[in-house]
Amino acid sequence: MEIYGNDWMLGDFQASDYGLLAASFSSGGSSDDDIGMSISIREEFIGHNPVPVYIGQEYTDKLKPQVTLVKNPCVFHENVYFTENDCRAVLRKAIGYNGYQWMRLIHDNPDENLWYQAKVVNVSYQRMGGRVAGILLDLECDSCFAWSKEYAITINAKANQKFSIYNNTDDLYHYVLPVTTIAPTVSGELSIINHTENRETRITNLSADEVLTMDSKNELLSSSKSHTLLLNDFNLHYIRFVPDRNEFSVNQDASVQFKYRVPRKAGFVG
Repeated sequence: MEIYGNDWMLGDFQASDYGLLAASFSSGGSSDDDIGMSISIREEFIGHNPVPVYIGQEYTDKLKPQVTLVKNPCVFHENVYFTENDCRAVLRKAIGYNGYQWMRLIHDNPDENLWYQAKVVNVSYQRMGGRVAGILLDLECDSCFAWSKEYAITINAKANQKFSIYNNTDDLYHYVLPVTTIAPTVSGELSIINHTENRETRITNLSADEVLTMDSKNELLSSSKSHTLLLNDFNLHYIRFVPDRNEFSVNQDASVQFKYRVPRKAGFVG
C-alpha cells in the first residue's frame, strides 16, 4: 500500500527536515488498498450438521505501507536526484532500529492526529535515467490499527467520589491498558475501583508522599519510595479501560494521571 502526504515521520526522522516529500511514482489516483484486517475464522463440523459450529477468530494480517521519499523540487530546484551521501543520510536514520517506532503521515485537514507503530523491513531505489530519483521504504506495522495521539488525563480525585474516563476505542473486544501515576495523600491502603466492571485495584502499606507508577500493558508497578516487597502489597489487578464510559472512585484523596492511546480502525486515509 503506497502512502503519501505533505510530510512523513518515523521515530526522530522527519522527511521535511531533509527537504524530502512522501510521493508516488506509480499511483494515478486510483488504487485498491488492503488495510490489514483479514480475519481467520475457526469452525468445526459436528456430526452430520452441514452448518459448522463457530469456535473463534483471529487477525491474520497487519498494515504494510510503502513510502517513497523524493526530493522536494521547491527546495532542491534542479538537483532532484539522490547522491550516495543523500541516501546514506536517509538510511542511517530510517532503518536499523530494533523494534517498532512511532510513525505519522501528515496531510491537509486530517480528521484526527493518527500514529502508527512501524518498522522498515526493506529498502529499494526508484531510478530514472540510471540515477536515484526516489527511496522506497517498505514498512510493517504492529497490527491492523492506527493509534490516537497520547492522552494524558489528570484527575484530582476526592475520597469515594466517582469520576469518569471515556474510552472511545475502535476495538470493542479488548481493554485499553494505560500507564497510571497515582499520588495518594495519606499512608496505608489505596483502593481504586472501576465500577463499570466492578474491578478493584488495591495496594497496601503505602507511606506518606509515595508515588506509584503502574504500566498495565507491561504489568509493571514501581514506587518513588523504597517499598519492600511492593508486589506482595498489590492484588495484581492492573488498571484497565473497557470501551466507552469507565466510572472510577478512590478510597482517599489522590492525584491520578492516566496516559494512553486508543486503537483506530482507519488504515491510511489521505
